[in-house]
Amino acid sequence: MILTRRTALSLTLTALAAPALIRPANAACKPVDLAKGIAFTRKDGSKGVAKSEGDEVRIDYVTNRGAWTDIRRAKNGVFETSRTVEESVEPMVGSSAPTYSWSYSPKIIMPADGATWSGRVKETVEVTISDENATVERKRRRWDAIYRCFEPREVTLSGCTYQVLTVEAVFSGEGGGYSQRWVYFPELGLGLETRRDGASNGLTAMGPV
Repeated sequence: MILTRRTALSLTLTALAAPALIRPANAACKPVDLAKGIAFTRKDGSKGVAKSEGDEVRIDYVTNRGAWTDIRRAKNGVFETSRTVEESVEPMVGSSAPTYSWSYSPKIIMPADGATWSGRVKETVEVTISDENATVERKRRRWDAIYRCFEPREVTLSGCTYQVLTVEAVFSGEGGGYSQRWVYFPELGLGLETRRDGASNGLTAMGPV
């Protein structure tokens, strides 16, 4: 293919307009903007949308499976502050979907290669019962948590190449524990869960809404 000087200049200006650290891997690359919304797909076929709201990111992990709900909010990419979850494609009756909320101590960190955070996490779970009083049931517990940031690398999704980190968290408490893993995009301030309790569900696509 022979490029004219005008075409070459146009391609150069387009590349310069792409956000820092997001490099077009091919012509399919469409730069993303968290303020406008980022759409993504995971290996199980679920489609989601992430968008910044104030100092948090709202992530709807499942938008294409009927009544299935998994909506979370997070600070600094990976420190989740709330989650509303209902793992059923059919509407459930009798009570609302449970809503989890978390607070952290000491102050949370911004993920960076080699960084760690350890502390206490307070969890509250609320469910509204479908009775005449709309009774709200609450349960509280505490976790000891350790976050680790490691494995800086490049990944290519939907034609765009991104710099990313792996962030892993392990929670332990009375009666058990659980673990999570995210792929974190420093230039976007976005972390997306790729593994929970050993079950992987990585990203297969990402682009603008």
